[in-house]
Amino acid sequence: MNQDYRYLAVADPRKPRWGRRLVQPILYAVVRTLSRTTIEGLDNLPAQGPVILIFNHIHAIDPFVTVALLPRYGVPISKIENYDIPLFGALIRWFGVIPIRRGEVDVRAIKACEAVLAAGHVLLMAPEGTRSRDASLQVGKEGLAFVARKSDPVIVPVAITGSTALTASFKRLRPVPVHLRYGTPFRFRWPEGKLTREHLRLQTDAAMSRVAGLLPPEMRGVYRDPQPEWETWLRLAA
Repeated sequence: MNQDYRYLAVADPRKPRWGRRLVQPILYAVVRTLSRTTIEGLDNLPAQGPVILIFNHIHAIDPFVTVALLPRYGVPISKIENYDIPLFGALIRWFGVIPIRRGEVDVRAIKACEAVLAAGHVLLMAPEGTRSRDASLQVGKEGLAFVARKSDPVIVPVAITGSTALTASFKRLRPVPVHLRYGTPFRFRWPEGKLTREHLRLQTDAAMSRVAGLLPPEMRGVYRDPQPEWETWLRLAA
């Protein structure tokens, strides 16, 4: 797949490409049909400027629930394998989702992410990189901090609960309660001199601990016990 997804960094978010205009209302209708979604703390999302919205990943539909109910223009990231799924792959291509090759430095995806942020939009990212099978947080990937290094965007943590029941909802056509909890926005604190892999690791863990703090204890996983040094890598969003 050789397409350059920097086109998703639209100049006017009120005028997205035709694919998004087609799929957005369908996506919204599906989410509202399958779930009774409540949102807490949405005022923590800045009204403008570059934002990376990070969330825990417990169901395949999580990114689409989040972006469907986002009051700003947002671009999700998805593993490239999803583009090969019949119909679903076409829908996310039309909507505008950045495909990423896991397990490697995907330069094309990184450039697309950086372009979305440079244009002042919202980038939606599940730093775990894959869905958690037991609904508890897994170790986040350093790609979060790496993508943030150029534009120093505001980062907003979001905790998702309830979406694991959406599969049953789809089969029975019974909406289930899903809750999105937006946390306090922050930025990374950047080291002087060269940015190392160790720095990226600590920054990512610090960010993931903020997601963990929004989740019930049984879902915090590897971030159940926050480390004091993590907070030194975060600063208030100005």
